Amino acid sequence: MPRFKARKYTGVERSQVEFERLETHLQATYPECLVPTLGPGTTASKYVPEYQNDRLVVQLLQQWLERVSRHPILRQDYELRQFVEAPFVFNPALSSSPALTMAPAPASSGSGFFSWGKTRQQPRITSGSTPFEQMLETTSANLGVFQRNAEDVRRWHGRLARARARLAVDLRDVGTKLVSVGVIEHNAQLARAFKRLGKSFLHAGPCAQTQANSEGSRTWAVLGLEAAACADVQRTLQCRQLIFTEHQVAERQLERKKQAAAVLRSSSSINPEQAQDAVAELAAAKADADNRRQRAERVDRVLSADLRVFEHGREGDIRAMFAALARDHLHIERQALSEQRAALEF
Repeated sequence: MPRFKARKYTGVERSQVEFERLETHLQATYPECLVPTLGPGTTASKYVPEYQNDRLVVQLLQQWLERVSRHPILRQDYELRQFVEAPFVFNPALSSSPALTMAPAPASSGSGFFSWGKTRQQPRITSGSTPFEQMLETTSANLGVFQRNAEDVRRWHGRLARARARLAVDLRDVGTKLVSVGVIEHNAQLARAFKRLGKSFLHAGPCAQTQANSEGSRTWAVLGLEAAACADVQRTLQCRQLIFTEHQVAERQLERKKQAAAVLRSSSSINPEQAQDAVAELAAAKADADNRRQRAERVDRVLSADLRVFEHGREGDIRAMFAALARDHLHIERQALSEQRAALEF
């Protein structure tokens, strides 16, 4: 683990619930940061062996923890260090910072499997926005399109894996029946042919099951994770808008307090208690406006770096997903070919 006391921790065990608690804590404490998206507790693929699901879940959780620990702001969090280093149950304290009220995300319209180009629409750019804000609006629109299509691809990929799993069962059944026919066949040549054909079907069954496992595990999980990450980015962009709105409200409140203090100073009869209250309220409003301004300035600086890291990670994850899928398919095809040759020599 980078940025911690030790490079490796072997005596600390964490459950999926504790990972979710840490993610919730980081999102609530650092709304201006793009917190990496936590993977699911299970791939929920019933057609994939349980041990394969568990191994994939562990890999995704380890990848998430490494990305969080590399973040320049998140890695300084006390609760994160307790999560990694402390060997007791993790239950972080609630964040004392005021929560941001998020508006509900707009409902996404359905899109077909081959509708990437059709659903891609030009994002609406707010008039008077800065180039950085225009870039954020374009990014949000593009990620919305990617999210909808990734969810469609994931759903169809799951159907494909289920179909291959059913095909594997049918191939084994057909192979068993053909071998049985060859056993009872009195014609020696036909018996040999039935057994050879049944043997090829019996070899094809495990290959189809292996292919279903490959398509229904990493690819299915990574596509779902990327779609969820796009939704998290859009929520973070909404948080940025709320932070800037709060800054504008604080500036208007400070201006009103200044006007009230100016009225009191111009008054011929000033109540000392009112003057003291006005000065205290003005100081509090100024401190709040300064804090909001610093936060608004920090959010763009942090968000710009986070988006670059997010795009780099998204590209790497998808490339790795396709590379792993291609390697698995190549291995399966080679295995099937060798078993078919062996069956022909039966």
